[in-house]
Amino acid sequence: MCNSVNDEIKEALLKRAKGYDVEEKEVILDKNRKETGKIKVTKKHIPPSVSAIKTIRRMIDLGEW
Repeated sequence: MCNSVNDEIKEALLKRAKGYDVEEKEVILDKNRKETGKIKVTKKHIPPSVSAIKTIRRMIDLGEW
């Protein structure tokens, strides 16, 4: 694989291992199912992934990180 692709994969894996925050946006509709022009923003925390942590540890042990 190309080095930049490997770097992107490692970055994504590390992000998943550490956990991260996201914002979800939802368009608010009225009772007639028409847009009201309002947007509801919900913040969510994606917790760390044990599987991603294990993968990183294995890669470090194999010298591939």
